[in-house]
Formats: sequence, C-alpha cells, structure tokens
Amino acid sequence: MKKIILYYLSFLLFLPVFVSCVEEDEIVVPDAYTETWKDEVALIFTPAVPDVRAFEYYIESGAGGQEYWNSTDVDFNVAFNLDDADLSQIAKIEFYAFAEETHGDSYKYIGGEEGKLYDTFTDVSDTMMLHLSKDKLESLFTNDFSSNHNGMVLADDFFELKWVITAKDGSVVDTRRDCLGFTCTYGIGTNIIYVAPPIWEGTFNYEWIAATTNAEIYGRISVGQVGTMTMTLKPGYFTIYDVSHLSADYFYGSGGTLDYNYETGLVKISGIDAQKWDITKVDGPTLTIDFSYSYSAGYDEYGTFTLTRTDGQDWPANIHTE
Repeated sequence: MKKIILYYLSFLLFLPVFVSCVEEDEIVVPDAYTETWKDEVALIFTPAVPDVRAFEYYIESGAGGQEYWNSTDVDFNVAFNLDDADLSQIAKIEFYAFAEETHGDSYKYIGGEEGKLYDTFTDVSDTMMLHLSKDKLESLFTNDFSSNHNGMVLADDFFELKWVITAKDGSVVDTRRDCLGFTCTYGIGTNIIYVAPPIWEGTFNYEWIAATTNAEIYGRISVGQVGTMTMTLKPGYFTIYDVSHLSADYFYGSGGTLDYNYETGLVKISGIDAQKWDITKVDGPTLTIDFSYSYSAGYDEYGTFTLTRTDGQDWPANIHTE
C-alpha cells in the first residue's frame, strides 16, 4: 500500500513541470507571403468552333469501307487568367508538345522532359488563337515515333501541350517542371467516327411511269414526266439527307428528309402531308417507288416513279421501305 502511495506522489510532483513546459512553448508565425503573377496565372482553352476540340478520323462501315482523316486542324482561343495581375508584365509564352503512343495496353511517352517547341507568342493579349495541326505535330515527332507509325500520326495517338510563360522581369512559369494538375497541360487526340458511305448524296433522275387520273390532275404531273431530285447529307449526320422534293415535283408535296440505315437498308422519308414511299423494286441503278400522301386514299391520288443514279453506281440491293 505504501508503494502505491509513493508512486502516486511521484506522478503529482512531475505533473506541474510537464504542464509548465507546454505553456511556455512559443508560437512560430510564418513570414508574410506576397502573391505575384506566377501564383495567379492560368490558361483557359476554348474551341474556336463550339465542341470541336479534336481531330476527326472517319471509318466507313461495310466491306471495303474507306478510312481517312476528315479533320486535321483545330483552333483554340487561349485566354489568360491573371486575376489582378497586369498582362503587360508578360513578355512571351511558348507552347511545347509531348506525344503519347498506344501499344496494346501500354503507352509510350515521347518528348522527354523538355518536349518539342510547337509555337511561341510574343504579342501577348487577353485571348490568342492557337492553331493545332496534325501535320505540324507529325513533323515534330516523325523521327521519334515507333516503327509501326512510319513517321505518321495515327488516330489513337494523343498529344499534350505544356507551356513556359516568361515575364519581362525574367521570372518564369514553366508547367513542364513547376506545376502538376489539370490546369498545367492541355491535351488533344482524335475522334474516331464510324460513318456510312454517302449512298444517297447526289442528284438523281426521276421519271413518272404510272399515275391515276386524279394524281395527274391534282398533282399536276404526267406519265413520262422526267426531272431531278437532289439529296445532301445534313450537317453533322452520316445517314440523314435533305431532299429537294420527296414527291418528284408532285404539286401536293415538298422537300424533306431521308433517313437511311446503312446496315439494314431501311429507308424512311419525312415531310409535310405524310408523304410516303414504297420501294417495290431495286434494279441496278434504278429504284421503283410507289408514291402516296395524306389525301391519296380520299381522292384516289396514287403514282409510281423511278429514281435512277447518275454516278454510274448501283443502289445497294437491300434498300427497302417498311
């Protein structure tokens, strides 16, 4: 019992010394830090054409489909974010490119620590236009690519931009060394797009080969009448076409759209007055089409016209309507 009391007294004797030590520790305040332009600077990349931020490589569907570069140039508006700093402090900005090759599940990074100088801006403004070109990147890395590239950019290559910003006082921000994160680089690759060949694009010849009496009267067409029908791909689409006139100049008809499923051959048309095609025959370059519209049943307005290609090609044999 005496030993326990002695141990307890010893603990109480040392306790004030410990507390006293803690109370006497000094609080160290770091020196004040003055922010400079280097702390605030950032670059913001915006595609000059909305949503166009990559090269485009087209692969046509079907046997014997072609593969080709559709777009090899992309422009970006590059804006400075300096907050309260003065843009006049900046002397120049240099953009350096790095490349990344894909090899199965692995990647090869090209450019080392320095990268390849891609472009330099000495006339620095709030927003600058940076033009990224596949051909220019190809010329920079042609001797560094793997043998399977044959000196050329491939569609699965990816490129990274870093930059060096130099102020007039000689101070530098170099994102190749001094910065980590998503605000220190900008990347560009290639969108691989599978497209259908433009089967329906062009100007084709039509001929009315049959028509009811009322179709000739109200539609103001006649058997034997010929003319042309023009189709163009809608911008941004690969199987939808704008059609100059869906009903081969039938009076109660109009232009519209044609939607073509390349894999199945299904054709759908859309326009006013419920215009309808029924493709009854595919004969080389010529389609035979039964035509009707919303008033055909009520007024006995029916007709048939042929649509013949003018490019020397045949229509796909599986073309059909519902």
